[in-house]
Amino acid sequence: MQIKKNHITKDWSGGTTTELYIYPENSDYKKGNYQFRLSTATVEIEESTFTPLPGVDRTLMVLEGNMELIHEGHHSAKLAPLDFDVFKGGWHTQSKGKCVDFNLMCKEGAKGELKGFQPSKNEELELTFDGLMNFLYVFSGSLEIDGKLISSRDFVQFDSVSKNVVTRAHEDSLFVQISLIKL
Repeated sequence: MQIKKNHITKDWSGGTTTELYIYPENSDYKKGNYQFRLSTATVEIEESTFTPLPGVDRTLMVLEGNMELIHEGHHSAKLAPLDFDVFKGGWHTQSKGKCVDFNLMCKEGAKGELKGFQPSKNEELELTFDGLMNFLYVFSGSLEIDGKLISSRDFVQFDSVSKNVVTRAHEDSLFVQISLIKL
């Protein structure tokens, strides 16, 4: 288990985005030479249009606030915390609402899943990490895993596959479990 804390945050036209992980690790989001990317973003304006990303499968989960995604010619989704939507990056997508979100972007046959959890103080949860690559992002609060404290905004990469992990919340918390099931 590796805790990663130093993430790069950049401005975009409607807020900020923080890249948590990109694979392969020497990839560059702007160059588009990645297989998958994990990030969070703040949406600080009421309405925005997503940057088109043809060839990218996206999963977006709201962590705080509310958002409506309108995918022209496809579907719409109203998202509250821990709700998510799956859509094609090449679709014309508009958003309404201010929020903080979590993004999984997959290309070249990669496929991943997100699960959100909101445990109360002292609540224990058993998680199964059975993807090819497994991660956890603590948005708020703090958790204990294998005797280690994982704090707000910490991003954890797990080394082993098919591992059951028991978490205990030190305070009311919100976190995302990420599993890459195909690379």
